[in-house]
Amino acid sequence: MKPCSLWIRSLAAVIDGSIVFIFWYVIIQTWGEPTAGGAQLTGLPALLLVLGVSASWIVPEWLAGATFGKWSCDLRVVSMKGTKISFVQSLKRNALRFVDLIGCYLVGFVSAKVTPNRQRLGDLWAKTLVVKCKDVEHRADAIVP
Repeated sequence: MKPCSLWIRSLAAVIDGSIVFIFWYVIIQTWGEPTAGGAQLTGLPALLLVLGVSASWIVPEWLAGATFGKWSCDLRVVSMKGTKISFVQSLKRNALRFVDLIGCYLVGFVSAKVTPNRQRLGDLWAKTLVVKCKDVEHRADAIVP
């Protein structure tokens, strides 16, 4: 399996991040408590928002191998063997997303830049790769778009 380029992966991350930001903003403005600077969400509603955003990465990668950003860039998340990832692998790779996000994805980018398979910390822990779709289509047990 050949990992995809960091630039296309970065584009997918920007797409996903933009969707999450818009979703986050609309929810907070709609259901948040007004403050001097806008609105804030606290307590259970805030927890539900964080869980919902986390699920927006975990569930699509587990079920389809891609978030909307990865799908639109023709990328898929696969195991190191090129097969569909498990729920636990999706959970692991996304649990470390908050570490990879430090410095506007600087930690994740540097990690992917220095590892031979272009893996961010979450990928290393989960033993996953992000690849172009054409690299997994020929495998019977791989994800087919």
